[in-house]
Amino acid sequence: MTTKALRLVTCIGVEHDLALLPHFVDHYRAVGVDPGHMIAILNSADENSAALERARRDCAEAGVAAEAWIAPYTSDTMWEKRREVQARTCAEADWVLSADVDELHDYPEPLAIFLDRCESMGADVIQGVFIDRVTHDGTLAPVAPEPSLSRQYELRADAMGIVGRKGRHHDRFGTVKVMAMRGHHRPDRGGHDVVDGKRARYLYRAPLGNFERIDEPSFRFAVPTRVNHYRWTQSLAGSLRQRLSTPGVSVAGEEYGGKQLAFLEQGERFDITALPTDDAAFPRPDWQKRLGTMRRKGAMMSAAYGLRRTLTGGRG
Repeated sequence: MTTKALRLVTCIGVEHDLALLPHFVDHYRAVGVDPGHMIAILNSADENSAALERARRDCAEAGVAAEAWIAPYTSDTMWEKRREVQARTCAEADWVLSADVDELHDYPEPLAIFLDRCESMGADVIQGVFIDRVTHDGTLAPVAPEPSLSRQYELRADAMGIVGRKGRHHDRFGTVKVMAMRGHHRPDRGGHDVVDGKRARYLYRAPLGNFERIDEPSFRFAVPTRVNHYRWTQSLAGSLRQRLSTPGVSVAGEEYGGKQLAFLEQGERFDITALPTDDAAFPRPDWQKRLGTMRRKGAMMSAAYGLRRTLTGGRG
């Protein structure tokens, strides 16, 4: 198994997302990350916030390293902060998990074994698809201490497609996420890719968003790496209103966030009958075959892209 250090960097908006923190820590501890190797950036616009004090206490009790970031939230600034924290706390040889507090990774086999597999294939960036987790009746329920999030939000769905995946400033690339990367890489804004993708050796041999079928629920549900997305909770509307009203919100965040808020204001629930859901077991029994097929496809896409750039003098 890999002997490289395994670390995790996250950011928590303490005013809206703190209820997710215990679930987050429990999940990644079970995955194999030592809480002492988790770094939580605690965001609040108020240094005297009671929620910030509680977040500090919760992190200390869990053994998670934490540092406060006192500023209004914007995506650009948050990802700059995460890159800075990663550079300061993670070695280049480390594997670094990148996960927002509402993102719980699923790997097809125990993580240490899977990272060894990725290393043997030469991969240093692992992306996955968002799988939205929704309550059984489609309501946006509050996060409770118990039971597990997977039981509270038991449906595995493609809610992003219902709310509005494509727009002028956001597209299918926003529906994938960097899950793990070697420490010499840095996540881009949004964490959907790495800053210098030309240097990346992707698990699927090409950025996952480049796969033309990535918008199809049946294709997404069969990808061997996934990010369970516990976004659709009761606190989402308040979080969106705060972020959309903050100067400096990104154009993509404003567009897609506006779509989400408009959807919530219609009734704050999904029509389960119209929601693509995944009822099959994860991982799929044939996940290794699927991984091989996607790697071959990705290699062909990358080769075609390289040839196109050569023929167009680097403009393709």
